[in-house]
Amino acid sequence: MAASPIRWNLKTYSPRKKKQEHSLLGITFIAIGTFSFSIMFLLVKLMTHTNPFTLVFYRSIVQIGISFATLIYQGENPLGPPGTRFWLIIRGAFGAAAVCAWFFGIQTLPLPDAVTLQFTTPPFAAVFAVCLVGEKLMPLDMIGAVVCLSGVALIAHPTWLFGSAAEVVPDESSDSPSPLMKTLAVLVTTGGSALAGLAYVCVRKIGDRASAVVMVLYYGTLSIPIVVIGSGFLTGSWNVWSDPSFVWKDYLVMFFMGICGYGGQWFTNLGLQLETAGTATLVTTTQIVWTYVFEIMFLHEALDLWSLGGTALIIGYMIILAFIKMFISNNDVNGKLEEEKALLAEGENGPGFRPLSFGDSSVSEPSSHQSSDASDKV
Repeated sequence: MAASPIRWNLKTYSPRKKKQEHSLLGITFIAIGTFSFSIMFLLVKLMTHTNPFTLVFYRSIVQIGISFATLIYQGENPLGPPGTRFWLIIRGAFGAAAVCAWFFGIQTLPLPDAVTLQFTTPPFAAVFAVCLVGEKLMPLDMIGAVVCLSGVALIAHPTWLFGSAAEVVPDESSDSPSPLMKTLAVLVTTGGSALAGLAYVCVRKIGDRASAVVMVLYYGTLSIPIVVIGSGFLTGSWNVWSDPSFVWKDYLVMFFMGICGYGGQWFTNLGLQLETAGTATLVTTTQIVWTYVFEIMFLHEALDLWSLGGTALIIGYMIILAFIKMFISNNDVNGKLEEEKALLAEGENGPGFRPLSFGDSSVSEPSSHQSSDASDKV
């Protein structure tokens, strides 16, 4: 008899059962996914000569292959449950459109400005989650948004805060975008962050009704037509599947890029099923920290005090957030234990008995109702 395939059973980790424990687990999953995305972007740095839409195209191909094979092996319907397919399509479309918007910003704006705008997703996600899912906007999330966005700004060095060396010698080349195009790029990039926030909220809307693997499959599938259209309009080239300069090493890098992208998507979707959208998207800001660390380690970028300060802000907030989640989780567990003890005592001694709050927990005292009954009998 063949052994049944091992599946990740999301119902075992349903947020309805152990909310606080799962909240901490969700943060852990998203942090792992963010680390995987950071490795992917390190590989993107090695392919700067390639059309970025081509990289997204091959990343999507790898993600489709891995997720489809996983679903077939597990015997799960690749289309997902009937009640979730609309939200799966919306999630995949918004996610892919957000990537195209970000690439347009990267090509038009200075890279630090585009990166900073990209990480404005958390406030959008928090507001959309309140409106569409009914989540509460927690003060901790609002404080975290300010702290994490400040950290992102310190690491990315946007030109509107730190200025630019190019301002000393004005750039009059024909390749320099016009002020109107720069304004459009700011709006499009910010719109991409809003779409990413909607994509995260869609995952919250789906919940544990569809597996994270199904979400990755939808995202990869819908990315292909959107990437082709985006490349045609933004770069003037509709060809995203071939490049005469490619050698086998380039295809190998893109293959590993796809694996890292799959891991990032899978862990992020899994974490969003367990954690609120506002908190979850704040954890994704650690991606810029890992990217900065990798640039120092592998690309030999120079250390910068501002960037170190931004890193300390983001990491410090994440550590505090983890401790707060663990504290809430422990209190929640202790409260459940007290409830279980009370129910156990009530079941053993009848509804009129309750355990003493001091001394031996096995000793029970009668309630006032039972005492009055006893005196009546006497």
